[in-house]
Amino acid sequence: MTTATIAVKGSASDEFPADFAIVQFTQEFSAPARSDALAGGNAVIAQVRDAAQELGAGVREVKIHSLRVFETFNQVGPDRVQEHSGWGAQVVGQVLVEPGTVPTAIAELAKVGVRIHQITWHLDSETEEKAHRAVRRLAVADAKEAANDFALALGASLGGLITLADPGLLGPAAFQSGARRSSLMATATSGISSGLWDEQVDIDPDVITVSANVEASYEVTFN
Repeated sequence: MTTATIAVKGSASDEFPADFAIVQFTQEFSAPARSDALAGGNAVIAQVRDAAQELGAGVREVKIHSLRVFETFNQVGPDRVQEHSGWGAQVVGQVLVEPGTVPTAIAELAKVGVRIHQITWHLDSETEEKAHRAVRRLAVADAKEAANDFALALGASLGGLITLADPGLLGPAAFQSGARRSSLMATATSGISSGLWDEQVDIDPDVITVSANVEASYEVTFN
């Protein structure tokens, strides 16, 4: 009776509905005086917070990242000399929204007048951990099935598990081409243009693809 060792990879993936979305927005405008630009920026922030409050529990959180006030210039004459033209303001922020509230939230933010430039979909950390554990178990089963396929192809019997690890932990001697670690978050983007809006915008919630990979080695026996 002869024994040998085979090394295999296992992989698996599954889709999970997103738990929430992050809606990222900006607003830029001009004003004749610095105080007007600052007041306008604060007004936009207040309007966004009011709109979020009207949506109730469907909005998890409003985060204002920055309010920047800056001087603006025109280039005048053949020498393109910079000449003061006024002041500008830029508001940057994001809103964390439940999936079912996203269509209404987009419409309400558009009514405020902000520019929505990206929507990303996410899993809660607890959901993410459970999803990864479930998919990793599937990857382990896939590795065992691959090992059994090798054994059958060789006319041998599959023996016991020798090693099992995340990708790369068994070293380059066992696996020459490493696999990337499982991804626990996917993103979907949606460009939004200005215009007239009704009570909601037709935005479809995304699903998150969770993947896992493992490396394993098994003993095989030749009768």
